[in-house]
Amino acid sequence: MTTRSPNTFVVGAGPVATALAGGLRLAGVPVLGLWSRRPGAARAAASLAGVAAFSPAPPDLVLEAEVLILAVRDDAVAAVAHQLVGTGLVGERHVLLHCSGAHAAAEAFTPVAGKVGGVGTLHPLRAISDPKATMRAWKGTVFGVEGDGRGRGAATQLAQLLGGTALALDGAAMVRYHAAAAIASNYVVALLDAAAGLLRAAGVDEAAALAALVPLAQSAVANVGEKGLAHGLTGPIRRGDAGTVARHLAALSADPALSELYLVLGRRALGLAHVAGVANPEDLAAISALLADSAGTA
Repeated sequence: MTTRSPNTFVVGAGPVATALAGGLRLAGVPVLGLWSRRPGAARAAASLAGVAAFSPAPPDLVLEAEVLILAVRDDAVAAVAHQLVGTGLVGERHVLLHCSGAHAAAEAFTPVAGKVGGVGTLHPLRAISDPKATMRAWKGTVFGVEGDGRGRGAATQLAQLLGGTALALDGAAMVRYHAAAAIASNYVVALLDAAAGLLRAAGVDEAAALAALVPLAQSAVANVGEKGLAHGLTGPIRRGDAGTVARHLAALSADPALSELYLVLGRRALGLAHVAGVANPEDLAAISALLADSAGTA
């Protein structure tokens, strides 16, 4: 016996709301509509997702929904949930899900505690810049999921219907989880910016720099996926090449911020190199001395 897909309603008009509304529709989930307080944004998002648009007030159709996904800004979740319950359209028969990875559902939905049937988190671990492309490519995506019994169950079901996997989380750990997600996605972009800046300083234009660096980064990530962290590491620190590390540091010495970034990440890579066990311990000790911080500790 299969579980029936829940009647779902999406709140929000940004990339995440659009991609979820369209993806769920394509997965056969009855998406009753999309609501945003901004009429133009609601129409544009709903048109892209292929669902009905509603604005500026929540429609009576919300009464027929079982799950409401609040894909709005993190700092707006509580206020929007309070507004929805205040209309009288949302109550104990509804499960509310939010898409903020930094907040537990119990925290995000504090203003409506005890007034709805369940609360949960449905956070896609995916960088979404093109909702039209993402709505057709949810398969394989990991979703951070937590909440009370009904909320967690609804979030897990929707993640699976999208072809994704639910990563069960504890509410108290959400901030660490979200920091991990930021480092693995947002900060990868920041690292590529730093690397591209070095190539620009070497006379390479940005387009050519990115054309060279993006495949390199993709290959590094693929290595980790295939071999794990320690054995996915490549480069001079893994080899124990202290001479090259010293040359890098000399070249970066005129830029304190970039030097510090190299030192911090180098010490992290050094730990992986010890685990990989490829380099001689004496060579790794030499690199450790080079990467020592201002206090003289590695």
